[in-house]
Amino acid sequence: ATPTKVGRSSSTVSNGPVPATALGPAPTPTPKAPPAPPGGASMAAVLKRESEERQKAALAAQQQEQARQAELLRQQQLQKQQQEAQLRQQEALRQQQVQAQQQKAAQAEALKRQQAQQLLEQQRQQQAAQQDAAAKQKLLQQQQAAQQQQAAQQAAKQQQGTVNQNGISGLNVGLSGLSLGQTGTQSASQQQSTQLGAVTSGSKDANERYLNALNDSFMQMPTGADSERQRTYTPRNPYPTPSCYPTTPSPIFENPAVFEKLGTDALFFIFYYAQGTYQQYLAARELKKQSWRYHKKYMTWFQRHEEPKVTTDDYEQGTYVYFDYETGWCQRIKSDFRFEYSYLEDSL
Repeated sequence: ATPTKVGRSSSTVSNGPVPATALGPAPTPTPKAPPAPPGGASMAAVLKRESEERQKAALAAQQQEQARQAELLRQQQLQKQQQEAQLRQQEALRQQQVQAQQQKAAQAEALKRQQAQQLLEQQRQQQAAQQDAAAKQKLLQQQQAAQQQQAAQQAAKQQQGTVNQNGISGLNVGLSGLSLGQTGTQSASQQQSTQLGAVTSGSKDANERYLNALNDSFMQMPTGADSERQRTYTPRNPYPTPSCYPTTPSPIFENPAVFEKLGTDALFFIFYYAQGTYQQYLAARELKKQSWRYHKKYMTWFQRHEEPKVTTDDYEQGTYVYFDYETGWCQRIKSDFRFEYSYLEDSL
């Protein structure tokens, strides 16, 4: 029940306090009921709606947090990918730098090796030129010695002729004086003249024979070319061939420039199958230019595979490449081989 209002009377209104006995007991205050929800909805619906709104708000906040975390994770992955890309770029750049350094070192090594080969080739050419010059000088000296000997023999021949003529003249003069001073008979004088003529004739014949023999021996005097092999071609396996087929080797094989273009196998074939020829000499000289050395004991060619491990005045020891001409006709490697200089062919 709601309390009733106490009516006021205009006649009893006064400015002072109203006594409690006049108005009766004071009413106790009653709590007001909450306002009714609009539209006549119940409290449960309101609570349900608020709960749904809170759930929606929480879900929205959760979704926002998930979106933020996803964005953060995506940014982290992107940063990680960027870092990996930077690392790959740095690694690629480092590899490029390493490759560039390796190429530069290889080029420097190749240039150094090429310069060493050029220097070695120049030294070989100089040695070959010096050997050729020495051979030419030796041949010239031999020719000059032969000319001097010939001139000396001619001078001796002329001097011998002069001496013979002077001796014969003096002998005739002396005999003439002896015949003039002789007081014997005419027959004794004639007999002495006959004997003198026989002696003079025999001496003259002996001198002529001596000079002729000396002249013949001088004409047959050996020269520097006598030690060389004759260039006449003798086929090893003669076989009847038609007239159009060449019967002698081409002169081009006597040109040293041709042998500079031949391979190692061809040079070895010429050396072992054209023995005693000028072509064998040219092949050996070209092999020596290519750093091959001939071993007189084993009769084969050796080449250094690496720098010798031991080097003395009498030998050197290390790994060598040698040409096997007996069993395989190929190049083989011999380790820990001692090459004694006494077996080195160094006359080319």
